[in-house]
Amino acid sequence: MSLRSKRGRDDATVISVTSAQPGRSEDLESRIFRYAWMMSLRVVCFVAAVITPSPWRWILLVGAVFLPSVAVVLANARRTKEVSGAEVYVPPARPQLGQDHDTEK
Repeated sequence: MSLRSKRGRDDATVISVTSAQPGRSEDLESRIFRYAWMMSLRVVCFVAAVITPSPWRWILLVGAVFLPSVAVVLANARRTKEVSGAEVYVPPARPQLGQDHDTEK
């Protein structure tokens, strides 16, 4: 469950006013999800290694042995999202005072 749903916010579009990266909690949440997915794949490899015949068994066991190191590397890799910065504010053109509006008359 994400923090957004815990706080009771809906999925409204969020307007970014800075070029800051997404929060650490969102990054951590995605990293935990990737690691859990890889570890569940490892469990599937172990179970399938028990059921399958010999050549496939060894392939699945090798996969189950090396998946933890791959999972740690992928979980620790930060996903950097490109966040477009806010557009530069260009003030509207100001009308210039002409000869008719001279205040020193």
